[in-house]
Amino acid sequence: MSGYAPIAIELSRYNQWQNEKLYKIVAALPEGEASRGRGMFFGDIVSTLDHILMVDTHLFGYIQGITPPPFDPKRRIETEFDNLRAARIGLDARLRLACESALPSWFDETIVMPSGRRLPRSFWWEQLFNHGTHHRSQVTSELTHMGIDYGNTDLPYNPLTQFPAP
Repeated sequence: MSGYAPIAIELSRYNQWQNEKLYKIVAALPEGEASRGRGMFFGDIVSTLDHILMVDTHLFGYIQGITPPPFDPKRRIETEFDNLRAARIGLDARLRLACESALPSWFDETIVMPSGRRLPRSFWWEQLFNHGTHHRSQVTSELTHMGIDYGNTDLPYNPLTQFPAP
């Protein structure tokens, strides 16, 4: 997977951008709407956002070479939205810093799972970003049902992208 570093950097910026947009919209919802049961897989918007944070934290452990605790998809990290938002901001900053400061060869290093399966670090980045996108889409679908336009999700419009001018 040589050459993965620029992709990871852009995906970390995209991830941060989309999380900032989503949390801003959710913060503006009327009292109780974000935690109201909606029949989503994780029940409500806050629980779904917490699930993304929990899995990102778990996968980031693998990426950093730290074996995380046993995986429980229903485990909660934060139940209060303000705490969840603060934790999300902090994790997004750490994810972005890890991508932006890593040597390109770091992404190619092999990580051995407890099962013995050997996968490149880039695989875990792909899983982390793909998983977050999947569950953010569940939340944005709920927002659409509520009549809220989530806005643009296209990579070229990410204001955090830092390509040199032509």
